[in-house]
Amino acid sequence: MDRSMMKAKITTRIIVLFSIAFLSCDSENANDCFQTSGTPSTREFVVDDFKKINIAEGIELIIKQGPEKKVVVKTGKNLLGGITAEVQNEELFLRNSNGCNWVRDYNTTQVYVTTPTLINIYSSSQFGVKSDGVLGFPSLGLQSGMFSDTASGTFEVEVNCNQLTIEDNKDSYFAVSGTAQALYIGFYNGNVRFDGSDLTAKEVHVFHRSSNDIIVKPIDKISGTIYSTGNVVLKNVPPVIEVTQLYRGRLVYP
Repeated sequence: MDRSMMKAKITTRIIVLFSIAFLSCDSENANDCFQTSGTPSTREFVVDDFKKINIAEGIELIIKQGPEKKVVVKTGKNLLGGITAEVQNEELFLRNSNGCNWVRDYNTTQVYVTTPTLINIYSSSQFGVKSDGVLGFPSLGLQSGMFSDTASGTFEVEVNCNQLTIEDNKDSYFAVSGTAQALYIGFYNGNVRFDGSDLTAKEVHVFHRSSNDIIVKPIDKISGTIYSTGNVVLKNVPPVIEVTQLYRGRLVYP
């Protein structure tokens, strides 16, 4: 066999092997790193009642207030088996075990949750938490980066609540609009940022140790302490101001 024929056979074998590997990637049983998403698919989960939501890495959450609870995941067909929704102690845990994604698009999994009752959302995801409409829960907490070294994502929500609590210990970004009677912001470390330019709150209290800014619009009162280099930026000057500045961060007036 001459050299040209040998090269042709080797080339053919390589093409066949790559074709087999590529076709096997388009399956839910393929190796995670080489697994393609597959065709867009939807699955609804039947879950017990819950008051809290906890989302892991690799999930984007769209949250809506409605009369009946509903949990729907939208992702590729090959990835559906790696998504779980389970309730433990009235907390809905959303998990995505499809970690390695060399051949998949970025951010392919969205979970749509409708619920009549909610008091807290905790996110460990690098993707967003978004509201579909106004969230009118009386008391609502939004948290990220509190208990372990997790990814930092975004919160983009509109609210109408009595008590709104924002807590973070890392680098998330919060963009919150709407109204709240009382707003508490606890940034305990990191470079987390809060933009409440379009959030009207009667009373605001801050614990600010982030190196980024907190932007708020208090109506009656703002209180708290600035510990680090991040500023507290006012979009309105309330009649009562009780803010202590311990380092380089400042209370910035409009």
